[in-house]
Amino acid sequence: MTGIFSQLNSLNHALQGTQENHRVLSQNIANYNTPGYKTQRLDFDQLMSQLQAAGKSPDEAAKLIAQAPVEEAQGLAERVDGNNVDLEREVSELKKNALTSQAYTQLMASKLAMMRRAIS
Repeated sequence: MTGIFSQLNSLNHALQGTQENHRVLSQNIANYNTPGYKTQRLDFDQLMSQLQAAGKSPDEAAKLIAQAPVEEAQGLAERVDGNNVDLEREVSELKKNALTSQAYTQLMASKLAMMRRAIS
């Protein structure tokens, strides 16, 4: 794939990555009061590198996202119950992820508008 279709494919992968990151962050927030729960992190950069490699097909991209590199966050202070979720940090990360997703969405809308103008 080349040109604008490649760009749309890349933006689609980026949006899928932010969606998976949102799922992980939401899971952390949902488990804020779960004793022993450890904060999880998605390695977004690694996921994006994997998705961009050789222009993955939708099926391959879905498989990579399902196997996304989610790991336990290190170096976070634990509470007495063994849970280390910092609610403020997670909400902040969720907002940051939402802004990233919004930027990708706006870029995709801009590319599609450009295609519409070229067609008409």
